[in-house]
Amino acid sequence: MTQNWSDWRRSRINNLPRRTRRHIAIASLIGLPGMYVWSSFWLRTTVPGIVWGPVSFVLILATVVGAFLLYWFVRDRADYGANLDERQRQLRDRAWVLCYEILAAVVVVAVVVVGVLVLGMGRVVTLDATVVSGIAICVGVLIPLLPVAALAWVEPDAPPDAPAEA
Repeated sequence: MTQNWSDWRRSRINNLPRRTRRHIAIASLIGLPGMYVWSSFWLRTTVPGIVWGPVSFVLILATVVGAFLLYWFVRDRADYGANLDERQRQLRDRAWVLCYEILAAVVVVAVVVVGVLVLGMGRVVTLDATVVSGIAICVGVLIPLLPVAALAWVEPDAPPDAPAEA
């Protein structure tokens, strides 16, 4: 019975449609930063404290569960040391290019936002320990997850008659 359940789970994750994988990738990449944004927003409102915990938990859970599903789907195919065929290497390389594009866009947006705040509006940007630790945690979790999410994003659906990879 256990073997059948394990095989069923493996085949379900290995055959996730591209649309579902993309939703999982977006949720896993936005969950943790979304929790920090939600927490900073919540501190400035009159929303009861009982609401903060469940919403934060769901946002963190989106990142954790999404990361597990994506890592299970991709396995080691996002690594450069993996033994891949030509098609898989091309997909891996496309995913890494996508990662660099996303990281470049995030850095440019961050520099523009800080530049507008400091130069354009004359504001001072202060980074306290809470902000720096939140940024460090997001970077530490999301940077390693980005290639896996990108590969799950670019990989096409398996043909309907093809057996699932083990």
